[in-house]
Amino acid sequence: MTDTKNIRQDWLSVPRRREEERLDPHVYKRGINGLTVEEALRRAFPRVMDILKRSEEEYSEFERQLVRQTVRACLISQVSRANLYRIAGILVADRRDEGAHIDTSLALAYVAALREAFLTELSVGERVQTPLGSGEVRYVSGDGTNAAVKLDNEYEVWLPAERVSRPGSPMRRAS
Repeated sequence: MTDTKNIRQDWLSVPRRREEERLDPHVYKRGINGLTVEEALRRAFPRVMDILKRSEEEYSEFERQLVRQTVRACLISQVSRANLYRIAGILVADRRDEGAHIDTSLALAYVAALREAFLTELSVGERVQTPLGSGEVRYVSGDGTNAAVKLDNEYEVWLPAERVSRPGSPMRRAS
C-alpha cells in the first residue's frame, strides 16, 4: 500500500528542508521577493481571514492569532501567498459543498492543513511553548535535535528539540 501522506500536489510550494536552503533567522526580516515577512503577513493575513469568513463563522482571538502565526511561519519557509489563499478557499468550498470539517472551526482546520502541507516539523518563525515560556523559533539545527527560541521576555535559549512544542500540541522533534 502506498503512503499518501507524503505525496504533495504539484501546485504546493515545497518548504526549504536542507540547512543551506533555509533563510538565516537573523536575515529573514530583510525580505522575500521584495517584501519583508511582516509586509507579506500584513497583506496575506486579512485576505486569508476574509476567505475563511466566507463560511459565515466567527473566530476567536486565539484562532485568529494561531492563523496569523502559522501564516507567518509559512511565509518565512517561503510558501507562496497564492498557496495560502488557495488552501483557505479549498477549505471553505469543502465546507460549503460537502459539510467537511463540521466538527471544528475552519480556522483550526486551516492551521492543520498548513502544518500538514508545509510545516510538518517545527520551523523558523513558529510560535512555540518551552519549559521556560513561549517564544518564536529562530533557528533549528540541521539534524533537528536542537532549536534556538527567542522567548517573549527577549532572552534567546538553545534547547533540545523535544522540549519545544507548538501551542496545544505535545512536545515533538523539530526539523
